[in-house]
Amino acid sequence: MPDSADKQALLIGLKQHLAAEIRRIQARLEIQDNSQDRIHLSDCTDNLRSLERAQTPESSILVIEIEESEFYLDRLSDTRNYLDLVAKVPYSLSGTALIEGREYRLSKHSQWHEGVGPGTEFNGASRRDERWTSRLVVRSKL
Repeated sequence: MPDSADKQALLIGLKQHLAAEIRRIQARLEIQDNSQDRIHLSDCTDNLRSLERAQTPESSILVIEIEESEFYLDRLSDTRNYLDLVAKVPYSLSGTALIEGREYRLSKHSQWHEGVGPGTEFNGASRRDERWTSRLVVRSKL
């Protein structure tokens, strides 16, 4: 889990990720004009502007470590840990970004992110059928 000093590097990395995404979309638009790509380009551009106006990393991003466990018939089947990089931007973020050698799942800030804290648990509905369940546990929040 990154510490407070790493948040500035994360913010810079997220801006670079968005700038690269903008360049990729622009290149696709040069080949074929697509309304979906135009919307995505506009959203990415507005998100990047929003992050560039941010005064501090603390006011614009959160990092939440989540442990996801999957169960089959109440027996642990798999456990994965994720780092979510949550940005306070106007439009949705999705996918992943590799920043400083770590992979982060990207998402837009919401009330849910503000309200959760370390130790918060969520029991998930079945993914495949009623035999499969999942549990999310917030391990840390920075």
